[in-house]
Amino acid sequence: MKRNIYLLLLISLASCKNADHLSPLDLVGTWQNTQLHVEVHSVNDTDSISRLVVAPSDWEKVMSIKPIKTTYWTDGTFASVYIGLDGKEIGQEKGTWTIRNDSLILVSNNYRNAYRVTFSNNQARFVSLLDWDQDGSRDDLYDGWQKKVEQ
Repeated sequence: MKRNIYLLLLISLASCKNADHLSPLDLVGTWQNTQLHVEVHSVNDTDSISRLVVAPSDWEKVMSIKPIKTTYWTDGTFASVYIGLDGKEIGQEKGTWTIRNDSLILVSNNYRNAYRVTFSNNQARFVSLLDWDQDGSRDDLYDGWQKKVEQ
């Protein structure tokens, strides 16, 4: 039994050393949200969970905006643009971005979030624990997909 635990520990450590590192070149360009799944925990200070699920075909219907576009520039800055259903810009979020191993760190005046980013078929998956419901606790699981629309 002890040998199995030791072997499992060695495998875990080896996999940590070989963890993929996210390259800045992977992110530079413009990305557009395609789908989203958020689990909001402790809704109204209870043990309940609320889920927001947005399928690619339902983005505008559920979110009441066009898919968000975020551009990452080589100088470490980013801008997310929010467009209303009428095609007019309704807001922007600007800030800086850095990469630490497989995580993207976004910092703006409104937040500082770290996302684990993975890639598959020209899409990126962003997973993080956030304070989605703005209750003061980073206990909401964000799982969002984006596709690259411009280099």
